[in-house]
Amino acid sequence: MSEQSPEQKRKLPPIAIVGIILAVLCGISLYIRIALPYDQIFVNDWIWFRETDAYYYIRNIENLVNNFPHFNSFDPYMIYPGGGGGLARPFFPWLVAAIGLLVSGGAPTQHTIEVVGAYMPAILGTLTLIPVYFIGKELFNRWVGVISAALVVILPGEFLHRSLLGFTDHHVAETLLSTVCILFIIMAIKRAREREISFGNLISRDRSKITKPLVYTLFAGIFLGIYLLNWQGGLLLAFIIFAYLVIQFIVDHLRHKSSDYLCIVGTPLFLIAFLMLLPILGNSSLDTISRVSLPIAIVVPIVLSVISRLMAGRAWKPVYYPLTLLGLAGIGLAALHAINPSLFQSMLDKFGIFTTGGAMLTVLEAQPLLLPGGVFTLQIAWANFTTSFFISFVSFGMLIYVAIKEKSADKTFFLIWSIIMLMAVLGQRRFGYYYAVNAALLTGSFSWKMLDIAGLRKLLAKSKEVVGAVKKVKKFKKREKKAREQTKPKTFMQPRGVWVRVIVVGIVIFLLVFLPSILQARALGRVPNYIMDEGWYSSLQWLKDNSPEPFDDPDFYYELYPPRTDFEYPETAYGVMSWWDYGYFIMQIAHRIPNANPGQVGAKKAAQFFIAQNESSANEIADRLGSKYVVIDYAMPITKFHAMPEWADISQDEFYEIYYSPTQDGLLEPVRLYYPAYYQSTVVRLYNFDGKAVAPTASVVISYEEKVTSGGDEYKEITDALSFPTYEAAKAYISSQDAGNYKIVSANPFDSPVPLEELNSYELIYPDPGATITTTTVKIFEYLGPGQS
Repeated sequence: MSEQSPEQKRKLPPIAIVGIILAVLCGISLYIRIALPYDQIFVNDWIWFRETDAYYYIRNIENLVNNFPHFNSFDPYMIYPGGGGGLARPFFPWLVAAIGLLVSGGAPTQHTIEVVGAYMPAILGTLTLIPVYFIGKELFNRWVGVISAALVVILPGEFLHRSLLGFTDHHVAETLLSTVCILFIIMAIKRAREREISFGNLISRDRSKITKPLVYTLFAGIFLGIYLLNWQGGLLLAFIIFAYLVIQFIVDHLRHKSSDYLCIVGTPLFLIAFLMLLPILGNSSLDTISRVSLPIAIVVPIVLSVISRLMAGRAWKPVYYPLTLLGLAGIGLAALHAINPSLFQSMLDKFGIFTTGGAMLTVLEAQPLLLPGGVFTLQIAWANFTTSFFISFVSFGMLIYVAIKEKSADKTFFLIWSIIMLMAVLGQRRFGYYYAVNAALLTGSFSWKMLDIAGLRKLLAKSKEVVGAVKKVKKFKKREKKAREQTKPKTFMQPRGVWVRVIVVGIVIFLLVFLPSILQARALGRVPNYIMDEGWYSSLQWLKDNSPEPFDDPDFYYELYPPRTDFEYPETAYGVMSWWDYGYFIMQIAHRIPNANPGQVGAKKAAQFFIAQNESSANEIADRLGSKYVVIDYAMPITKFHAMPEWADISQDEFYEIYYSPTQDGLLEPVRLYYPAYYQSTVVRLYNFDGKAVAPTASVVISYEEKVTSGGDEYKEITDALSFPTYEAAKAYISSQDAGNYKIVSANPFDSPVPLEELNSYELIYPDPGATITTTTVKIFEYLGPGQS
């Protein structure tokens, strides 16, 4: 063995350098995700989680800790009446509960559970950079992996937001598990393709060829199974893998290449995942789809391989292969539609992730990335990915060229994965927490290509050759300068210009790619917690302490419950009416049962209650839902009101509209004007006026003209405004007009232009009457029953 030179001994190997860089990136990631938002989550002795679904998971983790490893598939606390599904996919709660039990010696307190739950997303988000690095390394090289890992740490938007301290949800686990699964699939396909493994190698047990591909396939199947145990919508990843296999089968057949390796990887992959998921599958539509689609995914690679072999053996034209598959797919879909039309429709409906419509457009995370509110804008894309969103499109073009040129199966898989995730995020912005990984890898490959063009690859030449050149120089160091220069390999004489180009390109990449994300990530880490505040937390703690137990025994909250079909609510049970956003708050903090929850269950009925125009209509809904309390915050009649008519299938224009008022300098100023129907809504009468009778001090009538802009947009311009001492006088004035457009309005949601009767069936019980009201004030009303006071 040759001795190492001092230069070799002093030089760190690339793997050590990469390890140090990744460790630093982990530290930066934890700083952004934990240190920056820390004071927003740990408030006094409380833990305020960053999103509504976190309270759903904490409730289930609390129950799981008391019954580990068993969990509820039905939960009577989810919705009233009827109850709701418990944990359909238990991996994330299992993980948090197991760690909570471990760190507490088997008896975690409520605080311990919440602390572990709060830290989990930040830890999982940080771990995601590791598979991102290895994907970049497998597809390109280690430095693409490093750049991509650095980018995924700082990309703002959905991924960073969902991996911040206190965002206790399964989403970041989805990203980590899917990325690890993708990594092992890439490794399995790459090794199988390189070794040209076939069924013959399996039969002959040629371990030198089959071991690594099968091991990577095993791990890919395991992580796909865990991923499916983590999220009900996990068939998205299965669809991506399935789509790739079909496409690659066709590509290989057209190129007269063996596709055995795809069957060897694909079938075991889906089989392992299906066997892991099978024990928890229930009777929901998603479970039924999983029970049908995964066996299909197991069989299809075998069928495609057999057909390919038969056609190749009979020397049929390659073009017949995709045509045959298309025909078989059509026959299969037609058969499924004939056998089970509802299942067929349910499967088609799942592609709705690529588009959103109706009332779901009022859900922020479900809005299209480029068309939030129906108006094209790049603002949301920039907030999620900054320049990486735009660079990724350039990288797509480069990747397509490379995949075709190299005939690379692994890069083709990466390309298909990225395209489908791009379609998903364009359909619903929430999928930005997936596409962040793709954007980081695409931008990382682009950045490396620019550095490579600048000459960085030459500067990273193999150290062995460089050291050899240095030895040669030392051996002849006493010779004349000319002779010494001649003995140096010209390959390693790096012109100053190369260094300059690399440095300039590096600076440009930092300013263009990294700096915008760094600034936004830093700002996002410090964004206040808008989900939970003292008003909600204190009011629900009060409700817990000052309202009757719906099941008599408070410990019932922690029990295992029988199936839905065997469960009956006691007479003491009741519901708490609030907007669906807050249902999980009510369930976890107050230990009470909401009438609507963030799964949008009960959203339509809640909307109908809150915009009901008279007391009897509201009471009818409250009686039907078994509501005993109504909880309202400032946002519901103000910033969230627009969603209520949408969910109730009523135009919001019946409650308020935007008008344009001329200013002194000739411009038009937009102003929101509220109609009487807004003030007559139950939510406004309760929160804005405490359910008391209201006699307006004045009623304003506006006249307006309907106009059209040069761009074809319609708008209403105010031409006059008159104030009347009473509502009746305002109505009489409008009735006396022969022509024109008139409306009774108010610009202040707390100043009604229409008289309101007292709501006798509702009593304000929190906060105390006369308490100072702020935008964080939450009010609780007790429903006394119709006609009572």
